[in-house]
Amino acid sequence: MRILLYLSLIIIFACNSKSESKTNVAAPFTEEIHIDDDFYFEKGIYQVVDNVYVAIGYGLANSVLIAGETGNIIIDTTEDPELGKQINAEFKKISNLPNKAIIYTHSHVDHWRGAPGFFEENTKVFAHSTFQKGFFDQNNLLRPILTERGMKQFGHFLPDSLKRGHGLGFTLNFDFEQPPVIYPTDFLNQQTSMLSIGGIDLEIQHTPGETDDQIIIYYPEKDVVISADNYYMRFPNLYTIRGTSYRDTKSWYKSVDAMRSYKPDFLISCHGPFLTGEKIIEERLTIYRDAIQYIHDYAVRGANLGKTPDELVENFEYPSFFLENYDLQEKYGKVSWSIRNVYNGYLGFFDGKAVNLEPLSAHKRAKHIFELIGSKEQLISEINKANQSKNYQWAAELSDVGLLNFPNDDQIKNLYSISLENLSLVETNPIARNYYLSEAYELTNKINPSLEYTVSAEQAKNIPLSTFFDAMGPRLNSEKAKNKLIKIGFNITDSDEKFGVIVRNQIAEISNSYDDSFDVIVSVDSNTWKGIVLKTVSAVQAIASGKLKIDGESIKFLQFSSLFNND
Repeated sequence: MRILLYLSLIIIFACNSKSESKTNVAAPFTEEIHIDDDFYFEKGIYQVVDNVYVAIGYGLANSVLIAGETGNIIIDTTEDPELGKQINAEFKKISNLPNKAIIYTHSHVDHWRGAPGFFEENTKVFAHSTFQKGFFDQNNLLRPILTERGMKQFGHFLPDSLKRGHGLGFTLNFDFEQPPVIYPTDFLNQQTSMLSIGGIDLEIQHTPGETDDQIIIYYPEKDVVISADNYYMRFPNLYTIRGTSYRDTKSWYKSVDAMRSYKPDFLISCHGPFLTGEKIIEERLTIYRDAIQYIHDYAVRGANLGKTPDELVENFEYPSFFLENYDLQEKYGKVSWSIRNVYNGYLGFFDGKAVNLEPLSAHKRAKHIFELIGSKEQLISEINKANQSKNYQWAAELSDVGLLNFPNDDQIKNLYSISLENLSLVETNPIARNYYLSEAYELTNKINPSLEYTVSAEQAKNIPLSTFFDAMGPRLNSEKAKNKLIKIGFNITDSDEKFGVIVRNQIAEISNSYDDSFDVIVSVDSNTWKGIVLKTVSAVQAIASGKLKIDGESIKFLQFSSLFNND
């Protein structure tokens, strides 16, 4: 029988008649509601102060409205344009003024992907300049693997009956048809920037934490801080199992200190309910940052004593303030992952033991372990024994040994699936649970995820062309590029941009220039080239129509193009 994990969420929902929309007021800590392991909220628009509202329960992330004298400011847009459209309709009941600005707090898709639902003709879109790298890494450079692992993390393909939430909210509304990307029109380059929009003055700080491009927003007139994802009512995701660049824990707790320095009366998280009261906010932010520093210092201290990541995780003891604090439940981030991340962020993969300088591959190790066990029958017996004794991790590891030796064996696949399902039953972290179940169901073909994106040139027209060129290096088919030296220059006719791509030594060097030594110069407008990259425009037809012109040997350009076809 599946174990139900109960949380206490303390929040009051009350109607407010100030506007035509259903507007709720979230009050601090007066009534206890028992729920499952989801972060549950009654879907609605919640009033923070007279002109600040937050949409909760629509998608994975919140969306915030600041209604100004001459226009509205929207902060974050959820993950889905249809959700954004629904929220915007409710916001318009509160203030029907134009949406003067959208502010992205960072580059995770649940904060910007719903922007088409809010975007209007003259809307400006703001983000920190470091947004560009985060956006590129997630949506171009590493999209295939981050999508595969992210869908497992969020249990996207699991049957509805097994979905229990993601730690920060119940739903992730996501499909694989990319909506039009509303890319930032204005980038903030300073540590602290001031914005005046629609009669509203905001102070914006660049505060790396969950992402390097994270910002917090302070509205001084109303004493409101918007924390983005540097604070939410869960143990922070100091490492995410879908994969991420190093999340600098020292920067993160310093960023929480930046929030504390304002001593705000209201703190709006971009996930979950908001907090009211300077004292409550100070207490909770202080414990939150202390927990992050505790993990950071514990990992660094242990590393300096020569301990390995495994030893650090195994020896960790929770301090009492961890166990007693509502915000530090491991319902999103997890301490064990965080310790490993700090270690790896400072010291890399090597744990200091000579035997681990060049470890055996998983296949070779599995072969040797199987030889020690002696037979498939004995291996199966050991897997069953481990499951029966509730040693589920060992059962899963033995199953992995079996599958590496017998990759097509249905019995071993089934045992592996059972072992992972057993792990999911005892796992209290929703993200880990989703991952265990997703992989278990894939092993036995109960789910067959399709991860193909559909992106049109129209949908991608707002993405900078440089993003497309920067992605060419990893897209190069290195086998096809053996012994090739090809230099292609690109003259982008509608933007006066220039790019150079040199294929050499099985890599593609990308630059913002070319010279007379290049084999071919291609003249093309940006949208045509994006369409060719996305395979929505035929290069042959573009040449025939004159939209793409080649100065040099056409055969060289065709050879070059074939090197980026990984089919």
